[in-house]
Amino acid sequence: MSTPESFIMKKNILGAFVIMFVAVALFLMIEDIAKSGKAQPTQNVEIYDENNHPNLATLDAED
Repeated sequence: MSTPESFIMKKNILGAFVIMFVAVALFLMIEDIAKSGKAQPTQNVEIYDENNHPNLATLDAED
């Protein structure tokens, strides 16, 4: 049977572990937000002129 002192010590260690986990998670979130503010936008879509068609197959469907 465990004594009340060891129960309290286990509870304190568990509480300290939870606090450390939350602190690390918050630090990583803040770091990620700070880094994303400095990111350069990238162009993911290619825009073609009307007469400059890409090398894609097109299907003309008749309704």
